[in-house]
Amino acid sequence: MKIVDNTILTPREKEIVLYILSGKNKCEIANLLFLSVSTIKTNVENIYRKFGVHNKASLIVYVIKNKIVEFDDSDFN
Repeated sequence: MKIVDNTILTPREKEIVLYILSGKNKCEIANLLFLSVSTIKTNVENIYRKFGVHNKASLIVYVIKNKIVEFDDSDFN
């Protein structure tokens, strides 16, 4: 899966959105990116603000509905 070119998000925010869509929580994302959970929390809050959503579920609905993410067959295996 990949983010469609979207200049509203930083490269790091795009990476975090993809991890969220793959089911990772903030702690897991922090460990994968070698960042603090607090930094990830700030990034996630910025993502929510940019898309006008308030939680993970509404973020997922938003990115799918607005075709911000492209999926390929390997995403469903």
